[in-house]
Amino acid sequence: MPHLIDCHILTLPRFPAAWVDAMRTDLDDQPVNQHWIPGIEGDLAEARARGFSAGSAPFVSSADPDDRIMPGTYAALLKALANNPSAPFAWAGEKMVDEELKDLPTRPHVWPRGYDPLGHISRANHVHGVKLYRREFVTPLLDLMRQAGPCCEFALDLAIVKPWAVHKSVHRSSPWPVHAPMVGRLWRWHGKNGSADFKSHDFDRMATALGFASMNALRDAVVKAATA
Repeated sequence: MPHLIDCHILTLPRFPAAWVDAMRTDLDDQPVNQHWIPGIEGDLAEARARGFSAGSAPFVSSADPDDRIMPGTYAALLKALANNPSAPFAWAGEKMVDEELKDLPTRPHVWPRGYDPLGHISRANHVHGVKLYRREFVTPLLDLMRQAGPCCEFALDLAIVKPWAVHKSVHRSSPWPVHAPMVGRLWRWHGKNGSADFKSHDFDRMATALGFASMNALRDAVVKAATA
């Protein structure tokens, strides 16, 4: 019987087979339908858009084959969305590890106070980790993801939440995403992580796709809304 979650995994030759096999084992124990899709070197946005189009389950997610997913993560995310039926997505935190899965000297990226718009725009590790979206929020934004380039996942989250749109003093018509304050992912840092290659012009491209002149303009808009 199919699961409620479609999870895609993008594969590329640079990922060691043992890492890929470990991720497959992790996902075998999660309540997800696995979609293993060839990555597109140099075009993460198109690959992600294809991945999020896979299947027909009401919830969608992704996993990277060089990481590890902790037991119970997707069950916790499903529960978080069931308890918050208007939330567009839920996310669990992560812990950075080295190639051998040994802890790196960083704190786990979990946020007991939940979503913070300033954290979202200023900390790459805030809305990160393992994310579970309601498909209805993702499907209309696939073309925007393609336009956004390498920072397509950052663009997706910002386009859903729009933290620049509502001052903190004004009642939001839709809720923030919800956070499961747990380590859901071991983020393996090995020097060939795709995000390590992001440049300032990639973030400017993302901001342009969202309707802003630059990343600085986008950041200023979020800060203004959050502190007004």
